[in-house]
Amino acid sequence: MSKLTNSSEVLFRQIHPNFLENGEPSSDRFRPSEKDLNKLSVDRSALTTAAQSHGLYTSNGRASAAVFGLSVGEFESEMISCHSDPVVGTDTAVENPAHALADYSAHTSQKQKLIAKKLKRLAVARGCLHPSAPNEA
Repeated sequence: MSKLTNSSEVLFRQIHPNFLENGEPSSDRFRPSEKDLNKLSVDRSALTTAAQSHGLYTSNGRASAAVFGLSVGEFESEMISCHSDPVVGTDTAVENPAHALADYSAHTSQKQKLIAKKLKRLAVARGCLHPSAPNEA
Protein backbone atom coordinates (compact mmCIF):
# COMPACT_ATOMS: atom_id res chain seq x y z
CA MET A 1 0.00 0.00 0.00
CA SER A 2 1.51 3.29 -1.06
CA LYS A 3 0.70 6.53 0.72
CA LEU A 4 -1.37 9.03 -1.24
CA THR A 5 0.46 12.34 -1.49
CA ASN A 6 -1.67 14.51 -3.80
CA SER A 7 -3.52 16.59 -1.19
CA SER A 8 -6.10 17.78 -3.73
CA GLU A 9 -7.15 14.26 -4.83
CA VAL A 10 -10.74 13.61 -3.79
CA LEU A 11 -11.61 10.27 -2.21
CA PHE A 12 -15.15 8.97 -2.74
CA ARG A 13 -17.22 7.61 0.13
CA GLN A 14 -20.36 5.54 -0.52
CA ILE A 15 -23.39 6.38 1.65
CA HIS A 16 -25.89 3.60 2.44
CA PRO A 17 -29.54 4.66 1.98
CA ASN A 18 -30.24 4.13 5.71
CA PHE A 19 -27.67 6.81 6.56
CA LEU A 20 -28.86 9.54 4.20
CA GLU A 21 -31.49 11.94 5.47
CA ASN A 22 -32.75 14.94 3.47
CA GLY A 23 -29.84 14.42 1.10
CA GLU A 24 -27.26 14.61 3.88
CA PRO A 25 -25.16 11.70 5.19
CA SER A 26 -24.84 10.97 8.90
CA SER A 27 -21.43 11.78 10.36
CA ASP A 28 -20.70 8.16 11.29
CA ARG A 29 -20.30 7.41 7.55
CA PHE A 30 -17.02 9.33 7.79
CA ARG A 31 -15.37 7.11 10.38
CA PRO A 32 -14.57 3.41 10.33
CA SER A 33 -16.83 0.94 12.12
CA GLU A 34 -15.36 -1.61 14.52
CA LYS A 35 -15.14 -4.27 11.81
CA ASP A 36 -13.07 -1.89 9.64
CA LEU A 37 -10.07 -2.01 12.01
CA ASN A 38 -9.69 1.79 12.05
CA LYS A 39 -9.55 2.08 8.25
CA LEU A 40 -12.23 3.85 6.20
CA SER A 41 -12.88 2.47 2.72
CA VAL A 42 -12.83 5.03 -0.12
CA ASP A 43 -12.15 5.19 -3.86
CA ARG A 44 -9.60 7.45 -5.57
CA SER A 45 -10.75 10.14 -7.99
CA ALA A 46 -7.40 9.87 -9.80
CA LEU A 47 -8.44 6.40 -10.97
CA THR A 48 -12.25 6.52 -11.24
CA THR A 49 -15.25 8.86 -11.27
CA ALA A 50 -17.90 9.16 -8.59
CA ALA A 51 -20.43 7.50 -10.93
CA GLN A 52 -18.06 4.62 -11.76
CA SER A 53 -17.23 4.17 -8.08
CA HIS A 54 -20.94 3.97 -7.26
CA GLY A 55 -21.59 1.53 -10.10
CA LEU A 56 -18.79 -0.80 -9.02
CA TYR A 57 -19.84 -0.66 -5.38
CA THR A 58 -23.46 -1.52 -6.14
CA SER A 59 -22.48 -4.18 -8.72
CA ASN A 60 -20.83 -6.04 -5.84
CA GLY A 61 -24.22 -6.28 -4.10
CA ARG A 62 -23.85 -3.34 -1.74
CA ALA A 63 -26.34 -0.51 -1.32
CA SER A 64 -25.38 3.12 -1.88
CA ALA A 65 -27.71 6.08 -2.28
CA ALA A 66 -25.04 8.75 -2.74
CA VAL A 67 -21.32 9.42 -3.09
CA PHE A 68 -19.63 12.17 -1.10
CA GLY A 69 -15.96 13.08 -1.17
CA LEU A 70 -13.09 14.34 0.93
CA SER A 71 -9.64 15.29 -0.25
CA VAL A 72 -6.45 13.61 0.87
CA GLY A 73 -5.49 17.00 2.37
CA GLU A 74 -8.72 17.18 4.38
CA PHE A 75 -7.95 13.77 5.87
CA GLU A 76 -4.33 14.78 6.49
CA SER A 77 -5.46 17.92 8.34
CA GLU A 78 -6.96 15.52 10.89
CA MET A 79 -3.79 13.38 11.06
CA ILE A 80 -5.34 10.63 8.94
CA SER A 81 -3.06 9.16 6.30
CA CYS A 82 -4.50 7.67 3.11
CA HIS A 83 -3.08 4.71 1.22
CA SER A 84 -3.89 2.95 -2.03
CA ASP A 85 -5.42 -0.48 -1.42
CA PRO A 86 -6.49 -2.03 -4.73
CA VAL A 87 -9.00 -4.86 -4.35
CA VAL A 88 -8.31 -8.00 -6.38
CA GLY A 89 -11.33 -9.52 -8.09
CA THR A 90 -12.74 -12.84 -6.89
CA ASP A 91 -15.51 -15.19 -8.00
CA THR A 92 -17.97 -13.09 -5.98
CA ALA A 93 -16.59 -9.55 -6.28
CA VAL A 94 -15.37 -7.32 -9.10
CA GLU A 95 -11.83 -5.93 -8.79
CA ASN A 96 -11.43 -2.34 -7.67
CA PRO A 97 -8.06 -0.81 -8.57
CA ALA A 98 -9.21 2.61 -7.25
CA HIS A 99 -9.84 1.38 -3.68
CA ALA A 100 -7.96 3.16 -0.90
CA LEU A 101 -8.02 3.37 2.89
CA ALA A 102 -8.03 6.35 5.25
CA ASP A 103 -6.21 5.23 8.41
CA TYR A 104 -7.78 6.46 11.66
CA SER A 105 -5.67 4.20 13.92
CA ALA A 106 -3.78 7.13 15.47
CA HIS A 107 -7.04 8.25 17.13
CA THR A 108 -9.23 6.93 19.93
CA SER A 109 -12.81 5.97 19.16
CA GLN A 110 -14.07 9.18 20.80
CA LYS A 111 -11.65 11.32 18.77
CA GLN A 112 -12.74 9.49 15.60
CA LYS A 113 -16.34 10.56 16.28
CA LEU A 114 -15.29 14.22 16.60
CA ILE A 115 -13.20 14.02 13.43
CA ALA A 116 -16.09 12.40 11.54
CA LYS A 117 -18.33 15.36 12.39
CA LYS A 118 -15.75 17.79 10.96
CA LEU A 119 -15.19 15.68 7.86
CA LYS A 120 -18.94 15.34 7.28
CA ARG A 121 -19.26 19.14 7.23
CA LEU A 122 -16.49 19.35 4.63
CA ALA A 123 -18.05 16.61 2.48
CA VAL A 124 -21.51 18.22 2.64
CA ALA A 125 -19.99 21.60 1.73
CA ARG A 126 -18.41 19.95 -1.35
CA GLY A 127 -21.81 18.50 -2.19
CA CYS A 128 -23.10 15.15 -3.35
CA LEU A 129 -20.85 13.91 -6.16
CA HIS A 130 -23.22 11.20 -7.45
CA PRO A 131 -26.05 11.18 -8.26
CA SER A 132 -26.53 14.90 -8.79
CA ALA A 133 -29.73 14.78 -6.70
CA PRO A 134 -29.44 11.99 -4.08
CA ASN A 135 -32.48 10.00 -3.04
CA GLU A 136 -33.79 11.23 0.25
CA ALA A 137 -34.49 8.69 2.96
